[in-house]
Amino acid sequence: MLAYTPHKPAIHYLNPVAWVVVELCDGSSGSQIYAAFKELDKGRIGEPELKEAFESAMDQLVDGGLVDVTRPIRPLDGREVNP
Repeated sequence: MLAYTPHKPAIHYLNPVAWVVVELCDGSSGSQIYAAFKELDKGRIGEPELKEAFESAMDQLVDGGLVDVTRPIRPLDGREVNP
């Protein structure tokens, strides 16, 4: 799959894992996205390999400017809020 970033003109090649991960990036936390990714795998790949593939894909997406990682804001009552 190819992705284009207009803010920093470039075309990026996404391998199948990165494509799945970018589809899962919906504003959820990294652990929630990883849980959804793990659920899609259904135990076919061992945990260390799956986690490595996920982290590699996230690194590719962040480095390429295709996804942003933001720090959640924690209000006084402890609930998480994403701006």
